[in-house]
Amino acid sequence: MDVRNHPVLIHCKRGKHRTGCVVGCFRKMQNWCLSSVFEEYQRYAGAKSRTTDLTFIEMFDIINLRQCLYSIIYQYQGASKKRRLMYQGETTQKPPRLTSF
Repeated sequence: MDVRNHPVLIHCKRGKHRTGCVVGCFRKMQNWCLSSVFEEYQRYAGAKSRTTDLTFIEMFDIINLRQCLYSIIYQYQGASKKRRLMYQGETTQKPPRLTSF
């Protein structure tokens, strides 16, 4: 989702069904309308387009995935606002609080 990592190459053995499903789900994460997602899938899958793939893409729940990504992968470290991968059990040190008298 981070555009600093683009372009992204996604492929599988044939590049139609698995790749199409992953890209379709990614497009939903990018807030594409479902008709545009389906159109892109069908354009690249051609005659090998599957209705089960379209159903999978339609039913794919982006809300839970988004929450998972935001809560697990990216966390802010202190006041620096730098994003970095946090490992399980790792903690961040918060800067001391300044108090005025």
